[in-house]
Amino acid sequence: MMGDKRRLFLACVCLSLCFHALTLYLFQIHSLWFAQPPSAPKQGASWELAERQMILKQVFQNLSHPTKNAEPALQKIEVEELLQNLALLKVEIPEKPLESFLPPPPFQPTELLSWNPRQPKLTAPAASLLPFSVDASLAAFTPPAPPIKDQPRAPSRAPEDPTLALSSPPPISTAPVASLIAFQQEGLIQAPLISEAQARKKASLAIPAPPLPAFPTLGELDTYSYSESFDLDIVCSPKGDGSEGYLFAATLIPHHDLRLPKIKQHYTFLIDRANSIQRERLLATKSAVLSALNELDSDDTFNIIVFDSKLEKAFAQNLPPDSVSLAQARSFLDKIQLGSFFAPADLYNPLFLTLPYPAKENEIYTAILLTDGEALSKKNSIRSILYTWTMQNSGKICLYTLGMSGDPNLANLDAASALNRGRLAYSPTKRGIKRKLLKTMRNIHSPIAKNLSAKAISTSGAAIELFPKGAQIPHLYLDQPIVILGSCESLDDFILFVQGRCKDSWFNIKKRVSFINAKKGGSSLRKEWALQQAYSCYENYIRDDNPEHLAKARELLSPFDIQLAFE
Repeated sequence: MMGDKRRLFLACVCLSLCFHALTLYLFQIHSLWFAQPPSAPKQGASWELAERQMILKQVFQNLSHPTKNAEPALQKIEVEELLQNLALLKVEIPEKPLESFLPPPPFQPTELLSWNPRQPKLTAPAASLLPFSVDASLAAFTPPAPPIKDQPRAPSRAPEDPTLALSSPPPISTAPVASLIAFQQEGLIQAPLISEAQARKKASLAIPAPPLPAFPTLGELDTYSYSESFDLDIVCSPKGDGSEGYLFAATLIPHHDLRLPKIKQHYTFLIDRANSIQRERLLATKSAVLSALNELDSDDTFNIIVFDSKLEKAFAQNLPPDSVSLAQARSFLDKIQLGSFFAPADLYNPLFLTLPYPAKENEIYTAILLTDGEALSKKNSIRSILYTWTMQNSGKICLYTLGMSGDPNLANLDAASALNRGRLAYSPTKRGIKRKLLKTMRNIHSPIAKNLSAKAISTSGAAIELFPKGAQIPHLYLDQPIVILGSCESLDDFILFVQGRCKDSWFNIKKRVSFINAKKGGSSLRKEWALQQAYSCYENYIRDDNPEHLAKARELLSPFDIQLAFE
């Protein structure tokens, strides 16, 4: 029993030794730990490794830096021997003539080496950026080199005209050319030779590009962004009536803490005293204007014009609302009497008296017309008045009109106001005239931006149409929203830009409009859209007197039972 265990133990030991020996053999073959050092070259080899490296080093040193004073014949023999040695070493030699391995001929004063292509080189800007035509292959800027001692310099000649001293460009330095000559003499540069005239021409064209003007910031342009001072409310609705696309109303609501300098405003009150007004209404109108004068600021100015077939002015020119001017205005209003039956209202002259000459850029002019619209009852008369006055006005004066709900010419008053940055207000009763006028005065009391313009850019490239347009957009007043109507082909996001002029700077708002959380609009949105399109038709009509524009406006307004102007 004991003998069997001993034999089994010995067998296990032998098996273990065999296994370990096999493992070491495999590691020795396949592992880097047991890699053998490189074997020495055989004794019968023609060249030793050290001698091979030395010969290669000597060959390439001689090819790169040949002896300056060696005779060409001796150098040629040496090159032949070196090439033979390279052939023995089985080194590939480019197929070039033997003369290409020889050193270049001695330097001639009339020749100049070009810049080493391995040196960094700054290429001049494109010819389109230079103020003159330049060959792009020659317009390269060479880095300046250290100046050469005792280098003669040509004396600079002052311009004969002393006024040209500041405008003449500085002389072009030839230091890079001289530096290249010095580098070539020292054997530091070896490259194909070019003529000195070509090199100097190349250096003369190495003119650095003129500095481009820096783009000014918004602050330097006196332009300030108030995008964060306005909230955006968006309402949209399908066009309906089988039309494709959508309508929307983007309302920019100013924050309560928005404070911008108030723009000075000049008011002109136009009072119609024609016989069609009637006495009670004229008394209510005079009382309303007198109360409205108390809403003016001290830096504002005002004037009063009453008219029928003739007109009268309270002052020769606008005056600030001080105690003296207010007393004179009160006395002037008390003397106003109703016109005779044969004195119809003539609105042409009063409107043209409101035009400022000249209009100041940082001020606002406002005309408030209180009338029943009888002066605009005749189709040809209203077109003539609005065409001439609106074209000369060009948005400089905001025309606000005030009438009564029973007046037959409210549509004409509405068109006249909409085409001149204003709005129509009407009262159902004579006593309500004062309330409507005071409300209008408070809405336009504090103008903070004028000459607004709106632009929409769709992220998908779809067409977007906005209203109001051009000189029809009202000015921006404190605590008053900006309402922009528009139509689009699809409900894609777009960027809305609103710009204008503040008192001493430019004003701009940028908002990204998304329809994800838009409110659903109804018939009121479609009605307002139809009105804005009708105003555009009115503007075209007063320009060319084409009745087709009125026919299109009638088609737009008839579904909403809105009276057509110019009928």
